[in-house]
Amino acid sequence: MTLEEQLKDQALAVGLDLVGIAACAPPERDRAALTDREARGFRSTFEEREIDRRVSPGALLPGCRAVVAAGISYLPARDTPPPPDEPEGLRGWLSRYCRGIDYHQILRDRLRQLAAWLQEQRPDAGVHVCVDTEPPVDRSVAEQAGLGFFGKSTMLITPTHGTWVFLGEILTTLDLRPDPPWTGTCGDCTRCLDACPTGAIVEPYVLDSFRCLSYVTQMKGHIPVQYRDALGNMLFGCDICQDVCPYNRRPHLGRAAGPELAARPEVGGDAGPLLEKVLHMTNPEFKAWFTPTAAGWRGKTVLQRNALIALGNSGDARALPLLLQALRDPQRPVIRAAAAWALGKLGHTLPQTASAAAAALAELLVQEPDPAVRQEAEAARERLGGNGS
Repeated sequence: MTLEEQLKDQALAVGLDLVGIAACAPPERDRAALTDREARGFRSTFEEREIDRRVSPGALLPGCRAVVAAGISYLPARDTPPPPDEPEGLRGWLSRYCRGIDYHQILRDRLRQLAAWLQEQRPDAGVHVCVDTEPPVDRSVAEQAGLGFFGKSTMLITPTHGTWVFLGEILTTLDLRPDPPWTGTCGDCTRCLDACPTGAIVEPYVLDSFRCLSYVTQMKGHIPVQYRDALGNMLFGCDICQDVCPYNRRPHLGRAAGPELAARPEVGGDAGPLLEKVLHMTNPEFKAWFTPTAAGWRGKTVLQRNALIALGNSGDARALPLLLQALRDPQRPVIRAAAAWALGKLGHTLPQTASAAAAALAELLVQEPDPAVRQEAEAARERLGGNGS
């Protein structure tokens, strides 16, 4: 067997589902696309700022000759139900990528095992492991390595797992033989563009990160008003463009996600966490429930703010007492502001809650010192109009 063949067998042995090899030089298309996104103001605050570092693997590993691209599936074989002892209640939505153990460490550990094996075979090999937070454009490297092709959603579409894959790579100084690309296509399909509720996919293959609801759920501070209705009950992440993709509806030939990536009971399984539980969780509970997942890195307040938006969008009277309680949060203006908006939305949607909502907002305005909270409360009262009088 060639070294490349042995490498791919070892990748499967350490728990990687997809593996391919690309040349170290990325196509100029990447630089042009990143430059265009930068000029149009579409680059998110989570991305590496320096384009050269994103398109030049040699900047991370001098002498880089090849890139081993790899992926693991995170679509489970079956849904995990919520704990049987949990009460009924309003639940929030967690994107599939953040329901199980944080994939960053899982994928990084497996890539490190593969990199160590490679160095055992060739002690002269230089290696550098990258997972998500590193500069390389993972999807582009994976496409060059034959793992899939760029979809119009900007997601990588693979033949065996659709878009439900986590991607990483190993840069190496070894001169490994590249794999041919997989020449799939979206054809005339535009379902992802049509389904995106904020128009974040502004044209095929171009994403405005700031309009993507996955980004919106992770931003700090106050969520822009124009995105709140569209969030529905989203707590973290958004899977809409993936859910509508035809490639994700085909039977998957590869194995399903391992148990460590299955939805944790602590976050309600695949049904999602109870919104009341999220709002009332203590710091130790947040660390136990969410910190092990990819939804914990932005902190407790972001999740609780999103839970309040979800309650406002619920159109359910059970949300009212939770919102009234959050409106009295003594320390966090962002929570009071989200609760104020949510009361205005709930009262507008469900008139029987409007009177209580309006009274609470009026009481808040008597003593609220924060200008942003006051603005939200005034806007909520105006939205209630005659319903709250």
